[in-house]
Amino acid sequence: MKVLFLNPPFITGDLFMKEVGRCGRRSVAGELWPQTGLAYLAAVALRAGCEARIVDAMASRMNLSELIDYTREFAPDLVVANSTTPTFRNDSEAMEALRKTHPAVYAFTGPHVSALPEESLRESGMDLVFINEAEMTLRQVLRKWKDWADIPGLAFRGGSGIVITSQCPAMSILDDLPLPARHLLPNASYTMPFFENEPFATVIPSRGCPWQCTFCRAGKVWGTKVRIREPRNVIEEIRDIRNNLGIRNVVFMTDSLTLDRRWAEAFFDLLIAEPPGFRWICNSRVDAVTPEMLLRMKKAGCILASYGVESANQAILDRAKKKTTPAQAREAIRWTRDAGILSMAYFILGLPGETKGTIEETIQFAREIDPDYVNFHVATPFPGTELYDLALENGWLTTRDWSAFEEEGSAVLSTETLSAEELVAAQKRAMRSFYIRPGRVWKEFRKIRTMGQFKARIKAAWHMVFTLNRRKSP
Repeated sequence: MKVLFLNPPFITGDLFMKEVGRCGRRSVAGELWPQTGLAYLAAVALRAGCEARIVDAMASRMNLSELIDYTREFAPDLVVANSTTPTFRNDSEAMEALRKTHPAVYAFTGPHVSALPEESLRESGMDLVFINEAEMTLRQVLRKWKDWADIPGLAFRGGSGIVITSQCPAMSILDDLPLPARHLLPNASYTMPFFENEPFATVIPSRGCPWQCTFCRAGKVWGTKVRIREPRNVIEEIRDIRNNLGIRNVVFMTDSLTLDRRWAEAFFDLLIAEPPGFRWICNSRVDAVTPEMLLRMKKAGCILASYGVESANQAILDRAKKKTTPAQAREAIRWTRDAGILSMAYFILGLPGETKGTIEETIQFAREIDPDYVNFHVATPFPGTELYDLALENGWLTTRDWSAFEEEGSAVLSTETLSAEELVAAQKRAMRSFYIRPGRVWKEFRKIRTMGQFKARIKAAWHMVFTLNRRKSP
């Protein structure tokens, strides 16, 4: 059996950062996420004896016409595409174009279709949806081809309509998964400014998120129970990336890297013992780091830590169930700076309770704590989040056009205190207020040590200016 795993091209040529367990957003600085989730699925298909290929059309700059020719030539039996909310309509159109030229079973995976499996099938015309964690479900689909009624974790078209099977239990031991089939990916195309546009890989040390933030669906695909791989298992994957792909840069794709401090310290110690030159980036929480841990992270090769600060207003944080404080954010940024690690702070404008006054409070707080980098998102009610349910209940949605559901694009919320247009304007103002100031520009240029770093920052700045100027509300 032949299986094609696909990240479809965006018809307009725009770039989106997509990963199976994440929300997905437009690329701000020209970076692209490696399709590690698809590489996991491809590894499962290879282990099952299938011929598997991955086409990341965004990374390869493959247009739809070229993709149609490629698919016709490969002639897969199953096509599985990774789709997110803002790309869902585009991905559906691309898959339908493939279907018209090559008969096969067409399927979606990802957070959007996991949240809305039945609606996704109706809107896209696809045959199959993988709900939540897909590896175990895919394995059974390949074994019981087209006999899917008893396979957990699926939505498909049956004889009498759409069938949604029972929930598939999450894998309890992630170490049993094969390593992602990265040899099928265009690895040289995955770059970001933080690594001077050198290739990087993403590694997933754990799955699941125990927090219940109203705006996030991190636990939608992989559940709320945290499952962590053994430290040595992750090290073996890193060695594979370095030795077989020649890549020395990694982004750890997990919200829980520092959640279990005993695990984190053991893992960092193993990294310290590895050959020098390895660099990595991670997400963390402002309440999940200490000065001592950050110093150990620095020694282990960490160059940047990202934090979801979200707001400077405690009432908004509490309503969003963030369970952190601005004081913790201030400390985490300071400790990160003291450890010699770059910091990235993410903020969200437009969460319930937001006003023009609280937006200005957050903008000023960002300038005050002065992380190395920030990104201000417009609050986006992605399906599967509590915020989405609140938006429906209160009539806050301005559109059901999924392509408008962008953290880095148009606003789709209009509340009693702020319109969508005001949120987009606030986002632009916040980004400009932080980045376009003399001290800030000078600080950034002082970090430049090589021509590669200079080129990476110029490229990132150009992409950011372009993205800011194109944002608008629907």
